Amino acid sequence: MTDFLGSVEFYVYATLVAAAIVAFLARPSERGEARQHLLAGELSNASGEDWSGTSSSQPTISLHVRDDGAVVLFRHGIEGVSTSGAVSLAVTVIGFDITIEERIVPGNNLDDPIDTATFILDFLAPDRYHLKYNSSTTSRFAATTLLNRPGFTKHCPLTK
Repeated sequence: MTDFLGSVEFYVYATLVAAAIVAFLARPSERGEARQHLLAGELSNASGEDWSGTSSSQPTISLHVRDDGAVVLFRHGIEGVSTSGAVSLAVTVIGFDITIEERIVPGNNLDDPIDTATFILDFLAPDRYHLKYNSSTTSRFAATTLLNRPGFTKHCPLTK
């Protein structure tokens, strides 16, 4: 038995076992499957300005959790979009990570302008989520934590 403990074969087997243990411990955790939801925004002009006015509204997102657990997401400070345009979101949920990609279609500039889009996220369980919001059209983003509990409210500016 002592000959085996000092042999090359022993060290080869010990190295293989150690590598298997490290590989098992270092594997990524199960995040779950990805679910994607496409949402169309309800467009409005909260500031009441026309095309000649300058918008003083900072591009932000606001989150509010209703009593029924649905999350209302407001996108404020939208510029260059009319009522014939569209603002939509591609929401990807993987475990407790939410990634949101904003898509903007300007519409006809003869129509009334809008500056706010409202979305309802009614597919989230009551839990804590990490949210990333990306607007590739405006080159802005935001990252925050969402606590899906009734009454939760959060405002987050979109930064470049």
